[in-house]
Amino acid sequence: MIRYILCIILSTVTLANHAQPLVSYFLTSRSEVSRGQIFKTIEESSEVVIKGVNPLPVKTVKEFNPQGSITSSISYNAAGGKTAETFWEYTNGERLTKKTHRYFANMAGWREETVIINYDEESQLPKGIEFLKEGKIFQSASLSTDSLGRIKSAEVYGSTGAHLTTEKLIYIEQNNMVKVMVYRANGQYHGNWTYPMDPNKEFSFESVKRKLYPNGEVMVETLSSSSKGDQAYYYEYQYDPKGNWILKETYQVNLGKNFSIKNKKLEHRITRKITYY
Repeated sequence: MIRYILCIILSTVTLANHAQPLVSYFLTSRSEVSRGQIFKTIEESSEVVIKGVNPLPVKTVKEFNPQGSITSSISYNAAGGKTAETFWEYTNGERLTKKTHRYFANMAGWREETVIINYDEESQLPKGIEFLKEGKIFQSASLSTDSLGRIKSAEVYGSTGAHLTTEKLIYIEQNNMVKVMVYRANGQYHGNWTYPMDPNKEFSFESVKRKLYPNGEVMVETLSSSSKGDQAYYYEYQYDPKGNWILKETYQVNLGKNFSIKNKKLEHRITRKITYY
């Protein structure tokens, strides 16, 4: 069950692949927000802390521009070798225009995926998304927006120009949630995905429920169907003087009454070194 919860959570923050809606590239393009001064760099060291498992810390180094938008993220394995790198480009108004992701795949070597977001020159609203693999268009989408300037739907096409799917977005503001409904070209329902409207605010998914600390950080995370005695994730943090966390520990726990926790078992630890502008 715990692995299932983690898959749901990670799907909202990681680089989407072609199996997810193409609009996910736009919905997950937001940068991390500092609680104090603007981030300049963040160096994260992450390690699994489970009894019987040899911890092999991995490192990710992120850089930000003076406006606070992330510009690069480079990941390294425990031996110090580079495993992945991502670069972001923006307009003067800090709207994402290009995201390039390179990663090392066993046997295949280095692979590259690029996302390009196009905007209407007059309205400045997003009008299209292109997804390239190894420099060649793999999928593209034409976007339509609502009266508030939010993406309403996307018509997705393959590399040959064939219509593949239609992606329709539903905004559920009370839950800070966007639901993307995907239909095949023949109108058949294919599936749905859920994303936060604003990842820096409290949000809820249909399958996941959370309890937050007063500062908005996640305290407990579990499946919506969970009850007393079921497993969950519990998070503890330490902060720097600016109010940003520099240590995050993840525990597997058992739920008690009213989201109380029992049997804490440390599973994962992330430490961060942060510099500011």
